[in-house]
Amino acid sequence: MIRGLEADEFRRLRRELVDLYLQAYRGLEEYAYRRRSDVKGYLQWLYKIDPKGFLIAEDKGEVLGFVAACRQWWDKNQGLMGEIHEIAVLPAYQGRGIGSRLLEEALKVLEREHRVFGLWVGERNFRAQEFYRRRGFAPIGRLGKWIRMIRRG
Repeated sequence: MIRGLEADEFRRLRRELVDLYLQAYRGLEEYAYRRRSDVKGYLQWLYKIDPKGFLIAEDKGEVLGFVAACRQWWDKNQGLMGEIHEIAVLPAYQGRGIGSRLLEEALKVLEREHRVFGLWVGERNFRAQEFYRRRGFAPIGRLGKWIRMIRRG
């Protein structure tokens, strides 16, 4: 099941979400926060900028993944758009369609206001790049170790 979180539930699940994030980025640490305190602050920021864009995937009360999207993101080249900031799925559940479902639901939230969607992905995170390409995102540039991808809907 994919669903949103109220603020009190987000606070209650924050430790579990930090653990999930750290597990999801094993082997890709160069693209992630590594200290628990930094991850906690990052997740708080993601939730605060758009609580309605923060969704979790769960099964029988276990959080398997999350997505953080923002409905009001400003890009200097694209203007006001929808932005996907983060998708994380527990390694044991990757490859089962959970990331796809999280992205689909986040795009539904963003599509209410926008037709252009963006995200950044690590230059050597080839699995994620292919994941986004298959879902209509195309690379349009880069900044350091990050590749900018855009999808027009």
